[in-house]
Amino acid sequence: MGRDGRRCEVIPSTGAHDEQIFDTGKVRLNYAKTADTGPPLVLLHGLGRRWQVFLSLIPSLAPRWHIYAPDLRGHGRSMHVTRGYRVSQYADDIVRFLKETVAEPATLFGHSLGGMVSMWIAARHPNLVRALILGDSMICGDSFEHSMYPGLFAGLRDLIIKGGSTEDIAKGLTRIQLKVPGLDESVPIGDLPGNDEAHLLWWARCLECVDPDTFSMTLDRSSFQEWDGENLLRQIHCPTLLLQANPELGGLMSDTDVERALELVPDAFHVRFPTLGHALYIQQAEPVLRAVNDFLESLRPMPGKKTSSL
Repeated sequence: MGRDGRRCEVIPSTGAHDEQIFDTGKVRLNYAKTADTGPPLVLLHGLGRRWQVFLSLIPSLAPRWHIYAPDLRGHGRSMHVTRGYRVSQYADDIVRFLKETVAEPATLFGHSLGGMVSMWIAARHPNLVRALILGDSMICGDSFEHSMYPGLFAGLRDLIIKGGSTEDIAKGLTRIQLKVPGLDESVPIGDLPGNDEAHLLWWARCLECVDPDTFSMTLDRSSFQEWDGENLLRQIHCPTLLLQANPELGGLMSDTDVERALELVPDAFHVRFPTLGHALYIQQAEPVLRAVNDFLESLRPMPGKKTSSL
């Protein structure tokens, strides 16, 4: 059961991942951590996921980094908070977590929503953040409105509300139709690369733990009511790596967002993945790991920008 008495299946994982609970005073967060083998690296998942989304990366990162991977509020085995899913509220939880559990400046690696939360913290609490990795997050444009994600998130929310077994949710996923950029007709989610039966079942296990309000507040934009990406970028001064998926394959980080970030963040680096969609390392871990490892191993307070393509 989840922390609110709801069903939330424990996803088996390999490796030494110690799961614990952190209480912010308002919300109880579930989190995993690895052995203290180096500087802290905090992994923040995207909307509708849970910390285990990083399992393809953790074994390669754990030998040199002390990894912390929380379930954001409303996700995984963390608490649900009715209509409490603004980016600033997610960030408040993680700020408290950084201060009381991590207790030293950390590198934040956030994917999608997790990247927005990481941006907020790096801008508002720079003393807590050593470096920043943004995994195909929406930054300052309107890429979300013109993407396939409003339709996807509405379908996911409806699946959660309908309920049923894990298998029922997985079958429901296959029936969601998406308007993919570049295609004239909608495509069933099960026909997209990477969405095989095993992945859809895993995704369903994530969704059965998610508060549908997380999707509702994203769809009505109330999650982003305080969001000013350009202003946040101006306040970020730590080394920052932008991981951009291909917008034509569903990537959310637009070319305009990347250009603006490289202009405003003095120590920003950029890697584009032409063959990967928004899921990035969920779809293919190796190229993402290569970029992340290169960045982590070369962290230094030197201004400069690099753009490459993998």
